[in-house]
Amino acid sequence: MTTVPVGVRVRAARRWAATGSTVLPSLVPGLVVVVLALIWAVHDGGFDADTWYWGALVALAALVVVGVLRIGSAPPLPGPLKVALGAFALYVAWSYLSIAWAQAPGTALQGSNRALLYLLVFALMALIPWRPTTALAALVVFCLGIGVIALVLLLRLESADSVAGLFTSGRLVAPTGYFNSNAALFTICALTATSLGCRRELPALVRGLLIGAATAALQLAVLAQSRGWLFTLALILVAAVIIVPGRGRLILTALLPAIATAISARKLVSLFNDTTAASLNAGVRAIGHEALILVAVAIVLVTLAAWAESLLPAGRQAPRGLRIGGALALSVVVIGGGAAGVIKATHNDPVGFVKREWNGFSHPVTHFGKGSYFATVGSGRYDFWRVGLDAFTAHPIGGLGQDNFDDYYVSRRHTQEEPLWTHSLEIRLLAHTGLVGFVLFAVFLVAAITAALRARRRAPPVAGIAAASALLPAVVWLIHGSVDWFWELPALTGPALGFLAMSGALSAEPSHGRAPTGIPNRRSRLRVLRAVPAVVLLLAATAVLTLPYLSVREVSMATDLSRTNPSAALLDLKVAADLNPLNADAGTRAGLLALSIGENAVARQRFAQSTAREPGAWLPWLGTGLADSALGARRSAARALRHAYAINDQQPPIKVALRRVFSSHPLSYVQAVPLFAIVR
Repeated sequence: MTTVPVGVRVRAARRWAATGSTVLPSLVPGLVVVVLALIWAVHDGGFDADTWYWGALVALAALVVVGVLRIGSAPPLPGPLKVALGAFALYVAWSYLSIAWAQAPGTALQGSNRALLYLLVFALMALIPWRPTTALAALVVFCLGIGVIALVLLLRLESADSVAGLFTSGRLVAPTGYFNSNAALFTICALTATSLGCRRELPALVRGLLIGAATAALQLAVLAQSRGWLFTLALILVAAVIIVPGRGRLILTALLPAIATAISARKLVSLFNDTTAASLNAGVRAIGHEALILVAVAIVLVTLAAWAESLLPAGRQAPRGLRIGGALALSVVVIGGGAAGVIKATHNDPVGFVKREWNGFSHPVTHFGKGSYFATVGSGRYDFWRVGLDAFTAHPIGGLGQDNFDDYYVSRRHTQEEPLWTHSLEIRLLAHTGLVGFVLFAVFLVAAITAALRARRRAPPVAGIAAASALLPAVVWLIHGSVDWFWELPALTGPALGFLAMSGALSAEPSHGRAPTGIPNRRSRLRVLRAVPAVVLLLAATAVLTLPYLSVREVSMATDLSRTNPSAALLDLKVAADLNPLNADAGTRAGLLALSIGENAVARQRFAQSTAREPGAWLPWLGTGLADSALGARRSAARALRHAYAINDQQPPIKVALRRVFSSHPLSYVQAVPLFAIVR
């Protein structure tokens, strides 16, 4: 039996300890962000405040731990990443400042807290001492996590007797609760997984699983039938090909998920015409069965091919002329196939198709096309953007205040819709936070992308691969998010900005050895002085997140109690309003609940609280009018209803209540409920 010398064992133990001391501090907090993103994905994209608030507190705690561990032991942040972090912090500070001029301060506070969440995620991922291997591990876990979500959905499609909760009008609404965000989420997975799956640096089985995840995700992206996804996909793919090293490998690997999706394409889009539950269930089961087979085939083929490639010597390349010729031939095939697909999709009239889609974009929905939602003509985005730019023109410096678009839009709209968001990242920045916010966020993005592109060119090649792959979620988020409301969905914005920070952090120069000991007292004092504002900011962030979160939790508990114990629910809503003295939502909910149980005087008080906090919202004024009508105060009711009508002249209950306010039978709350027409 061979005995290993003690010195060799000691050196091996030291190497293992050194490796663990550098891997764990980066992988564990990085996986915190990944797990949060996956949880948000399966909980309506993290849209609900009671989901993302606690996630923000978790990210804050992880950031504190990483910040403490980083002191004196990690390399300094790259210059562009410092600029990005500073610009993002200034943007969030400006967002909080916008509360001062926002018409709905409570909404501006919640929107600013959401922006703080994203800053925490970005800062956490930027401060982590990433290594190429740990960065790749975090990306693989994220892609496989989304792949598992996609696989579970396909299994539910294949085996379920009813898919009513997964689809709306033949379009996939699960897991994020929104068609377009589903398309973006699964595109992020497909693109990033393909970028990783084409690399021979990863194990064969991992590569196979990644391409299987990409195959499942791409089919589900089509199943969402998002027109914004369809029209931005070309730009996203071009950007990906430019960014990812080894374009030929990327394109060749991407062919397998693309071909699998093309095989199922007709079935994937035909669900839009399945109007009955029986036909929808049958169509979904067929799609799920076929998709699962295609995913299994993709996993097996790529695993075998990757295993065979691993047996070949690494580093050998084909002759330059052969590589150039192959790339040209592949480009011709891809471009020709894409052109043929476009011609077929547009019924041999691409110019006419573009004209029809432009007309549909600039006008409200007029009819639904046959075959798929892609053929539907009509959209409200043109009007959303018109009003958003009008808001910027009217308030060019500071905007309306964070998340204050909805009240402004309602009184200026040319549609029947009542959107909360502008449906465009750029217009959101201009409308909500004005030119100052737009410039700060633009500086942040430019600096962060610059840091990521520097990391892409780093040696060894594995660092460039990790940096390029980590940049892809931000590419999808930024391009597709230019025509949709993805900022409000942490399941998309969280990983996009988090992995963008990770990509930039990979451009940091590695530290060699430990920080010098025996630091002079003067330097120690300076470090303590620098820690003081950090502690103050930490305490402020904790307070500004915790109190609104507790308020949101009280609202959630009140919602659960409203049917069984409305009196207790009213008490919970009062506590919620006290915990967040800026937010009008708790008062409005309490007023509506009080109306429903005949507590009209209580309803009047709660609505008065809401109108004081958010005077531009029509619903509290309508509630005030209904409560005053029930109490016999007709003149006061008429004033409140006229105020509601001035804000929103298209809501049927306001019109009916005004018409009947002085009659012997004024509109009651029970009669008003069926008349509401709210489209968000």
